[in-house]
Order: sequence, then structure tokens, then C-alpha cells
Amino acid sequence: MTNDPITRIADAHFIELAADLQVQLEKGTGTRPVLWLLAEARKNAVSATFDLTKIDPTKVEDIRHLQNEISLYDDMIVACRNLLTRGKDADRAIHERDREELQAVIMGDDDRELFGLEPMGTDT
Repeated sequence: MTNDPITRIADAHFIELAADLQVQLEKGTGTRPVLWLLAEARKNAVSATFDLTKIDPTKVEDIRHLQNEISLYDDMIVACRNLLTRGKDADRAIHERDREELQAVIMGDDDRELFGLEPMGTDT
């Protein structure tokens, strides 16, 4: 694990962002702008998908616009999933760093050798 302060700050920020996103996606929460944005993007993507089946194939710019509406929704979903995953990963990394630091405080390498304990490993 890294003790880099920038990584620690980034991990803490990802945890905060992921938690905020998760709260906004839950039912019954107060303000949910992300949910509203996703719902609007989904409506536009559904409409664009339907319009693609009816559009004149010579209208290239209109087709691109419709494709962009669909891609925007897909990109938003992927970004939300990635943010939630990064938050969970950061949370795991912080807990692992805390565990390693506390283990080092409680029992150093010399103490482990004295008591005949195995060297520190990682739990996966």
C-alpha cells in the first residue's frame, strides 16, 4: 500500500463522491440531480433510438445527433458505475492501509520473529 498523501486524498475524495452518487440514486432521498440527469438522458436515448428507425438515411448530421444522444446516456451510465467502483476500491485501500499501520503499531517484525509468527501477508 502507498503512503502517498495525494493518493490518500484522492481515495477519500472518491469515497465521498461515490457515497454522494449512491445516495442520489436511492429511493426516497431529497435532492437527486444525478438521477434527474440520468432519467432525462435515458428519455432522450429512447427517443433517439426510435427516431433512428424512421430517419432518412441521407440525413447524416441528424443521424450523428441521434447517435450522440444514445452515446451520452451510455457514457453517463458507465461513468456512474466507474465512480461507484472507484469509491469501493478506495474504501478498501484505506481500510487495508489502516490495518497495516495498526498491525505495525501493535506488533513489529522483531516481535513477530520473537513469537515465531509468520511474516505479514495480505488478505484477499
